Amino acid sequence: MKTKIILIIAVVLLVAGAAGATWWFTRPAPEAAVAEGDQAPAPAEVEKPLYIALEPNFVVNLQNERSMRFLMVEVQLMTRKEPVITAVEEFEPRLRHELIMLFSKQTRDAVSSAESRDALISETLDTVNRVLTEERGKGGVEAVYFTKFVMQ
Repeated sequence: MKTKIILIIAVVLLVAGAAGATWWFTRPAPEAAVAEGDQAPAPAEVEKPLYIALEPNFVVNLQNERSMRFLMVEVQLMTRKEPVITAVEEFEPRLRHELIMLFSKQTRDAVSSAESRDALISETLDTVNRVLTEERGKGGVEAVYFTKFVMQ
């Protein structure tokens, strides 16, 4: 009889402990206490990235003394500002010209390794922002992506 009572008490304590633990770990987080008159800082809103493709793909001859080689690159630009997208569209002829000049100066050896392609991406970003700065007073492109890159 004593063991039944002890067993019942143990089961009741176990169920109560499980219920308490469930409540403790699933309760909503308490609101931060804000003093009267103080404003909680507004969460910083991160702007979504915007992408624009420079179409059609760039196809240029690579500089090579022995044979005819070409490079095809699909370029995507990333910004977080809508006016930058508008500027890229407005100045696309000049951007394409400058990038064709940049890509056509490359040799096969200069774009064969991952490090050299990273350097070309960096140069492309610098060129795009330089053109936008010259045309509108500021750049604004944050990243350049080569979404296709073919050498032949």
